[in-house]
Formats: sequence, C-alpha cells, structure tokens
Amino acid sequence: MQQIKVDAALGEKLAGLKGQAVLVDEQGRALGFFSPLQEPTKVEELQLEPPGTLEESEELRKRARENPGRPLEKF
Repeated sequence: MQQIKVDAALGEKLAGLKGQAVLVDEQGRALGFFSPLQEPTKVEELQLEPPGTLEESEELRKRARENPGRPLEKF
C-alpha cells in the first residue's frame, strides 16, 4: 500500500475526525476517502497485507464448501 506523508496541520485535522471523510482538492474534486484509526498507530504495527497467500485462501474456501458444518437451526 502506498503512503502519503501529510504536513502537521492536515495531520491534526485528520486525527481530530470522529468518522470517515471525503478528501477534496481546491476545485472540489473528490480525491478519495479517509477512515481514521481508533488510536494512532505506527505504520510498522499495521497489518497491511493479508495473513496468507491467495492459494491458502482458495484452499480454505474449498474446504469450507466440502464441509460446510451444521445448519444454525441445529444449535
């Protein structure tokens, strides 16, 4: 995932948000969305990549289709 370093003023504005925001440029064009984290966290501490490979995910899906478990009404 790419990173964009923001200046201190914008960083404070973004850190003060309580919910999602649309980022717009000076002409009012939407650039993207911003979702604040619950707590400020160092980038190194974030899990930005999925924990497994695509092949591992496919294998888990295949197993789930083969053995879907019990219907909820049996609980």
